[in-house]
Amino acid sequence: MESNHQTTDQRVVYARDFLTGARRRKVAELPPSVLVRELAECRRQLGQILDVLDEDAGRLAAIRAVFARFDWEADDRQCALEEIERIAGGEDQ
Repeated sequence: MESNHQTTDQRVVYARDFLTGARRRKVAELPPSVLVRELAECRRQLGQILDVLDEDAGRLAAIRAVFARFDWEADDRQCALEEIERIAGGEDQ
């Protein structure tokens, strides 16, 4: 799934929505079959959130690398900003 980095990643939005709904239900009152389905959905949502975090960590590491190799006295700031913008937008992933 391609995510839009200008807004909140849709996977995060879906996970928040799911959790909001799940918190409205009392676990002790749910039948086992519903609990099993809800747990399966929780596992799926958690996996997607971890994917988002991994992607964000990768972009952050790449942006840090741009700063680490940047020579503030000699390098072109505009080129560095454009590279950071590409990374932040997911183009270099």
